[in-house]
Amino acid sequence: MLNKSGFPLRGACCVLATGLLAFMPATWAESAKDMGQTIAASGASGVPACASCHGAKGQGMAAAGFPYLAGQGASYLASQLQDFASGERSNPIMAPIAKGLNAEQIKAVAGYYSKLPAPFDTKALSRLIDTYPQKNAVGAWLASRGDWDHDIPACFQCHGPGAVGVGEHFPALAGLSAKYIQEQLTGWQEKKRAPGPQALMGDIAGRMSKAQISAVADYLSKLPGSGLDAVETKGARQ
Repeated sequence: MLNKSGFPLRGACCVLATGLLAFMPATWAESAKDMGQTIAASGASGVPACASCHGAKGQGMAAAGFPYLAGQGASYLASQLQDFASGERSNPIMAPIAKGLNAEQIKAVAGYYSKLPAPFDTKALSRLIDTYPQKNAVGAWLASRGDWDHDIPACFQCHGPGAVGVGEHFPALAGLSAKYIQEQLTGWQEKKRAPGPQALMGDIAGRMSKAQISAVADYLSKLPGSGLDAVETKGARQ
């Protein structure tokens, strides 16, 4: 049986259905991207624009303690918003904002920021092999070597060489402000943040001294800085 155009009617329906299925994912992805971009730039109902604190390109405002979001994993960003909303992560500024976003909006805005370029040269920084820094350089030593006398692994072990971040759940740390990093490590010590995958950060931060927290925060905040010029691959220096 043919329709007015001469096509078999059932076949035409199948072709149309197949075309719609192929088109829908791309349309949904574009819609989510648009939603995320809109929330980032203009906010949502009752929710201010992310850009007002985290910068137009998600680059953060280090002086004010607002971290960069650009290039961080979508799953990590979404889980942080969920934790702000539930109170698992204590933050009086972010809590009402996160509560104002529904699940779809959280997913969209997290996905949007994850696609933006990180505020540093990821490839160049990840080649940082500062494996054997001066041992009295406490921050560099902790980041590269850890403190195994106190069961503290190196930051680079989970967050990658140069602390550029690994995968969806281990965020980049390079270039975050020292104040922000210190607040997060202290927050884990005081159980004001969820301990993260396998409770790793809660346990690690709990074993760190104040001096170690201050030193590693200062070191990570200055990456890439001169770190790219201080590559050292030889034996440990005493």
